[in-house]
Amino acid sequence: MDLPDLSASAAPEFADAEGARMWLEHVPLANVGAAQRQLLVQIEQFNKFKVAAAERLAVMEALREAVNFVQIEQAKRFSNRALPMAEAEAEVFEDTDDLWDDMRVGYARCLQAATSGDAGIKAQAGLVCQRTLYYSGMKMFHHYRAYREVPRADWRNLHLAYRAAEELDVVDEPVKDFLNRDVQDTSPGVAYARAVLMALSNPNELSQRQLTFVAYLLERWGSKLEVLDEPAPEDLGVPPLVADLAGERCPERVEPGTATRVKQARYLDTSKIAKSLRNRVGLLRKGESPAKLALGEDCVQPSCEQLLVYLYRQWCQPKAVRGAERQRKPAIAEATGEIAAIHYYLSGRAFRQPGIQKELSQKQKDEIATFGRVSTRDEDEYSEVQGFAVERWHIEDESAQGVRMVRRAEDPGRRFSHGQLMAVRPGDAKSYMLGQVRWLMAARNGDLQAGLKILPGMPSPIAAKQLGLNVQTPDFVPALALGGVAALNSAPTLVLPIGWFKPGRLIEIYTSSAAQVRLTQLVERGADFERVAYEAVK
Repeated sequence: MDLPDLSASAAPEFADAEGARMWLEHVPLANVGAAQRQLLVQIEQFNKFKVAAAERLAVMEALREAVNFVQIEQAKRFSNRALPMAEAEAEVFEDTDDLWDDMRVGYARCLQAATSGDAGIKAQAGLVCQRTLYYSGMKMFHHYRAYREVPRADWRNLHLAYRAAEELDVVDEPVKDFLNRDVQDTSPGVAYARAVLMALSNPNELSQRQLTFVAYLLERWGSKLEVLDEPAPEDLGVPPLVADLAGERCPERVEPGTATRVKQARYLDTSKIAKSLRNRVGLLRKGESPAKLALGEDCVQPSCEQLLVYLYRQWCQPKAVRGAERQRKPAIAEATGEIAAIHYYLSGRAFRQPGIQKELSQKQKDEIATFGRVSTRDEDEYSEVQGFAVERWHIEDESAQGVRMVRRAEDPGRRFSHGQLMAVRPGDAKSYMLGQVRWLMAARNGDLQAGLKILPGMPSPIAAKQLGLNVQTPDFVPALALGGVAALNSAPTLVLPIGWFKPGRLIEIYTSSAAQVRLTQLVERGADFERVAYEAVK
């Protein structure tokens, strides 16, 4: 494992558990930023300090509660944020990541002593393995919270710690962890399962609320994952889920026969998890409440059922064959976000209230007399004032329903969030296509990776205005229309600002002329838009 060298110059402010508890009394936990920095400095020093393994373990146990508190509080400063992170957010993330790693290193030193035969720590081998795996998993989990790429070294450290638990024969040894939210009974095997299954849930596609629910579920269900030396009999014919304990990657499903080439293969049997998921989905469809199924008070229908079905596909099924298989088609693309900016680039001009005749200025009259048209300089200035911009993205693969693309670190651009609206035009296309950001991940080299779900229909710019009493705004605002696609059985829809949809609401839309329409159905809601079905009002 990655462990710093011991140093004779290391001088932490505590050398034993009692000293650590006394030191903690003076740490300003009310100021979590300052507390985190103090913990970082002192635990880094202590990890380089030579001390007996049993005493080191006692110190690490004494520090756990304070570390857990400041880490959870600091995570609020970088979780659920648009990407790329702002500089201040990135600094907090790095400090949080470093402190999780410092905790891992402290317990890994104890684990190193246990695997070396240290008699003073042997009786605590199960606890040491569980803690090492727990902090490896927490480090990875907060990368998911921030939608950041998990370093390969983190996977290596996780697999190595699990191998050590196998060698010490403590994988299933019961351990208490009072930092767990509800279930304090755990084990090294459960800690490994929680880290692996969280990664296999495709966390870059999950919202913060969904990530919290998956973590809640795994606290209870981690023991349902079985790690085997051979594929389970019921998995025959299905690509096995394989972990390489000598590798640096997340476990993945591999074709039968190829797993034999993995150096230290372990087969992950999710059949018990599959049974639990199927049972709960079935009961939810019969009207049972999520709370009665031990899914928590915060889990509500229909999103609860949808997430359980999603997890079943991620954990218990082979990767589905796409209806329209993606093709690797590297290309440069133009992209922009938000309805107003997309409207501007689709229409090619600044948005103006329909039907209002604006008298030409003397300058514009002179330009028409001289050049035959009005200069576009004003339009360019409008774009700059509004903050509109076309960005450079690289399309890595695409299908009729989706696009995977990346914006290089050296290419400037705005921040994006899950669920946002984007318009993309590949270099060889004449028009933009409209899409919704389904997943995001910030790579370690600064690239921003995104998966886009394409919305059906050709987008066109329109103006829309709410009708009736107590409307949000009496004026027209930029909006978009998507044409119908017969092949996908998709009717024409409108893309409106968030919060506009109400069943039966009347709005006025303007293309070349005004028309009234009635909103009939909310097709989907994104972070900054609503796509709605409508019917004409005669």
